[in-house]
Amino acid sequence: MFDMIKSTPAKICLLVTALVTFVYSMNFMLFADCYVTGGADGCFTILSNETSLGMNSWGNGGPETAFNGTMMFGIFISTMIILNEGAKGMWRTMIPVMIGLVTMTAVIWINWSDTIDSSETPKFVVPIVTLIYIAAYFLLRSEDEVDEGLSDFKPGLNIQDKPALLALLVLVVMGAFYCLRAIVTPESTIEAYEYGALAEGLGQPSAVTVAVGGSLFLVYLLWMVLTIMEGAKGKWAIIHPGIFWLMAVVISNYVWFLDNLDLSDTLARPVTDQSTMDGITGPVAMSLLLLAYYRLRSEGIEDGMTFNGESMSANDFNIFAIMWAIGLGIIFTANMMMG
Repeated sequence: MFDMIKSTPAKICLLVTALVTFVYSMNFMLFADCYVTGGADGCFTILSNETSLGMNSWGNGGPETAFNGTMMFGIFISTMIILNEGAKGMWRTMIPVMIGLVTMTAVIWINWSDTIDSSETPKFVVPIVTLIYIAAYFLLRSEDEVDEGLSDFKPGLNIQDKPALLALLVLVVMGAFYCLRAIVTPESTIEAYEYGALAEGLGQPSAVTVAVGGSLFLVYLLWMVLTIMEGAKGKWAIIHPGIFWLMAVVISNYVWFLDNLDLSDTLARPVTDQSTMDGITGPVAMSLLLLAYYRLRSEGIEDGMTFNGESMSANDFNIFAIMWAIGLGIIFTANMMMG
């Protein structure tokens, strides 16, 4: 593993990025309710937001924190793809991630409120990881050829398959709406949610939580825009993280809904237009992305696709995607059953 990266300093930077994003994504995806309650009453969490009962931050934004965790997991996957498959031409992956991380740093510091947000660790971890990731990019520019193809980039509508193009354009419109709303006016998103049981982490999210979600979503939006503007050929490396992320979103939401069926109306969040839209958007987005991906096979989206440096066939990916979905289902269900 990791032999495809020639620059040792770049490899170290990418490994640090992968480690941090993995830990945070696992913590948020699996233990968001415990994270936002500070591990109260022995509730297990890898990391805590250092809140406690009686503080304004206690029990707020569990579902939104979990959603951010799934998006962060996609960033982890993209980093592992670079480490395992090499950095040649991976500016397509790294530049959107850098933009997303810089945006995340900005929105955290702009929207931070000491009365709503407890642990100040993210205020410093995010900019540090951002600098480390940017350093990796510049270290990869020489012998690892991360910038290959960047000088020849000529934007346009370069997807030939009309249904695939339409699916990607719909995703771009959906993504742009979510990103702009979450980053520019996070308060409008917060107002769309009503309070549920704070002990279940169902309080309204803070502006930081919402804006961080928008900055993470921005990465996936830019990946889709690049696919449309440059063409599908060889874009598996930036589409796969989006596919695996959306699978995680859909499965985690489904399990979460099942887990909360036993909550009375006084405990659960009331059903609103926003929560209904959120529940529908995930499956729709996953369906559109999968439709585009499979239709774009004829345009070479899987050209050069590898796994640990070895050539990977279309059927290999099909099997891997199915096993991925089954594995996620088992993990999320086991986590729910263990409380």
